[in-house]
Amino acid sequence: MQEMHKHALRHTWRHMAALMMGGFLGGCATVAQVTDLTVLPAAAAEYAAAGSSRYTVIRGDFRGPSGCLTRFETYRPDEPKTSTMVFLSHGFLRDLTSMRGWGKHWASHGVPVTVMSTCNSTWFNGRHDRNAADIRALAGDLHEGAVLYAGFSSGGLAALLAAAADVRAAGYLGLDAVDTDGLAAGRAPAVAFPTLFILGEPSPCNARSNIETAVSAIEGARAVRVRYATHCLFENPYDEECERLCGRVEPPEASAEIGAAIRALAAAWVLRCTGAQPSAWDAVEVLLDDPQFVEPLR
Repeated sequence: MQEMHKHALRHTWRHMAALMMGGFLGGCATVAQVTDLTVLPAAAAEYAAAGSSRYTVIRGDFRGPSGCLTRFETYRPDEPKTSTMVFLSHGFLRDLTSMRGWGKHWASHGVPVTVMSTCNSTWFNGRHDRNAADIRALAGDLHEGAVLYAGFSSGGLAALLAAAADVRAAGYLGLDAVDTDGLAAGRAPAVAFPTLFILGEPSPCNARSNIETAVSAIEGARAVRVRYATHCLFENPYDEECERLCGRVEPPEASAEIGAAIRALAAAWVLRCTGAQPSAWDAVEVLLDDPQFVEPLR
């Protein structure tokens, strides 16, 4: 079964690469040569590394309002540091396996996390509203308390739409999120909770960072761009197949440090917004003052 899944992922990326070559997305996969990057500051590296909390993984299925079946995995710390749960959504035509690393990472820091495989998107219609409704329904079914919504790429759009419709939303984290047909920008007035958008370099894979229009419309939103970061570096675990479409960073040591910066920023925001460790964001502020790693956008 594992080999079949790997084959399916390879097929997906090859299909997307073929579409790109045909002009569906446009542009080419690039290689960023980085020579001026040092190691991550120690204050931030603490959050890039796994925490010490043990956790249990619970797996299940949920049939939401769209009618299709949503698979999910909940990473529940044995001794949680917060009663807020994170609900994390994956990117276009991916599934929860591409987000498991985030679930493990945040749970190791004491935060309960649910990752899910949304089931409404097709090659020709993202159906982000339907995915958002399913995510919000799943959150209501699994958890009674506050919720932090998070998502990668188009999953970041679905998560934002879900959060904007949920009075329990304690915050939002966008991992190189994208917008479609102005959906995110259109919901900006309904966003009344802390939001952070961590962005990579503009490319076809993140729709040339088109989420920035929504960011500018959301009152109080924070946004940072991680220098040299490709779209691929926001998935966790990292998938080398993604490089064929979205490029890579060389040398590997630089790619590792950029990935660590993304993990540090994301973990610190999650810990802050869930109340698990409110001071965590202060510890990574050092990155915001370090132009070799991060460009603050807002």
